[in-house]
Amino acid sequence: ACLGLALLWRALLVAAPPLLSNDINRYVWEGRVQVHGGNPYRWSDRPESPRWLPLRDAVYEGLNHKDYTAVYPPLFVLATRGVVAVDDSFTAMKAFLVGCELATLGVLALLLRRRRLPPERLLVLAWSPLALVEIAGSGHNDAFGLMWMALALLALDLDRPLLSALAVGAGVASKYLPGLVAAAWARRYRWWHVLAALALAAGLFVAYLDPASKKTMFLSLSKYSQFWRFNETLFAPLAAVLGSHEAAVRAGALLTLALALLLAWRKVEPVAAATAVVAAWLLLGPNVLPWYALWLLPLLVLRDEPAALLFTGTVSLAYLAYPDWQSGERWALGWEWRALEYGPSLLVAAV
Repeated sequence: ACLGLALLWRALLVAAPPLLSNDINRYVWEGRVQVHGGNPYRWSDRPESPRWLPLRDAVYEGLNHKDYTAVYPPLFVLATRGVVAVDDSFTAMKAFLVGCELATLGVLALLLRRRRLPPERLLVLAWSPLALVEIAGSGHNDAFGLMWMALALLALDLDRPLLSALAVGAGVASKYLPGLVAAAWARRYRWWHVLAALALAAGLFVAYLDPASKKTMFLSLSKYSQFWRFNETLFAPLAAVLGSHEAAVRAGALLTLALALLLAWRKVEPVAAATAVVAAWLLLGPNVLPWYALWLLPLLVLRDEPAALLFTGTVSLAYLAYPDWQSGERWALGWEWRALEYGPSLLVAAV
């Protein structure tokens, strides 16, 4: 009955206009561009290119950063092409992503059974207000990456490291973060497993690589890491000490990777290790949007972490930046709100 209600809520939200974000406009647009023979990583195929003038409609008008090429990895970009080829609409894209979320719930159900944990733990994800708003409501593509991370965990649990590594490779080609998480599982893979995962990810990137896209494939990702900053915590003192945003981004990434490798060396249980890596990524990152906390939810289905669970609720305070931004102010969130957002979780973690 509870899972039935969860499905009903998602069905209602999928049919509604996107909530609180216009990221889904880019998914639909980049799928549309591919259907019409373009490559979203090419400079000549970026949204504002005159070539795509006939395609412009409400989807285009709602796009952010029209002068940027695709920022998402190629497996998700390929998925957008498949969705738009079937139905060029927000509803179809959201339905696809909710399908990925339901697949993740199915994988987690298998993991719960294998670990002899109560099946009602699925409600941590299925009834999460954050998941409802950010996936079925806003249509964020994190659901696609979460599915691959869950599959990688299941394969590890089944003692199928090659399949796990391949799922990680697909995850890296979907949302990058699964690669960082999998670094914490490094001792569970052989070198040829890692090589297979890298070959899979590289093959997907090469599929979009041509003379016109090779210089701009990672352009948007580079700009994102250089300039975007919002709702950060430990990144702020890191940037102050190191003297620049870019140096702090590199340092945060290296510290998170170092933690992952330490956890791998100690062979920490995979779910615990993944939770620690995601938490470090959130704390050390320059940009923490509410839907980034979605990466905690599948892990919380399998493991109790009260502080992380609390954060999946308090992270919604970041939306308090909207009123000022819509009034023409800078996109920012004051430290007083961040104290309310992060403080309770840090206190619970300390206790």
